[in-house]
Amino acid sequence: MTTELDRTSSTASAADATGVGGPVSPPQPVHGDDHSAPPVWRRAGLIGGAAALGAAAIALVDPRDSGVPMCWSQGVFGIDCPLCGGLRCVSSLVRGDLAAAADHNVVLAVALPAIAVAWAVWMVSALRGRPLRFPTVPRWLWTIAAVAVVAFTVVRNLDLGPVALYLAAERG
Repeated sequence: MTTELDRTSSTASAADATGVGGPVSPPQPVHGDDHSAPPVWRRAGLIGGAAALGAAAIALVDPRDSGVPMCWSQGVFGIDCPLCGGLRCVSSLVRGDLAAAADHNVVLAVALPAIAVAWAVWMVSALRGRPLRFPTVPRWLWTIAAVAVVAFTVVRNLDLGPVALYLAAERG
């Protein structure tokens, strides 16, 4: 025995399934139309601002002075880690002295300006309202980068003549 309520609920569920005659849902906001969402450029701006403040602090302190603590790998093991010379490298980059930056840490002297350019492209894209999607880096490229960093670390700590002397964070 079927009641009126059963017929109404079965009709409503059939209408919902087909999309005809059922309740209409409000339109979903398009990305950027929702006023409660933060602006697209906020993340890029915060990251860039934090990096700029860090670089300014490094430039003001001037790590070439003796007041900056020594890297733990240099103090404990007597070797240069991949980031040894990084503070002096950033200080030299902020002052516009690329040769001195490369003298302190050649890997960072190349990587940091490339990262700055990528950030600038990201920021401009975000300000235009078109979020930038960076390509996914394949695993084999991460492997090559890791091997290159390990090779850089090993070579800069070996006594191999002028090349290793140049790669070292400090001149002996």
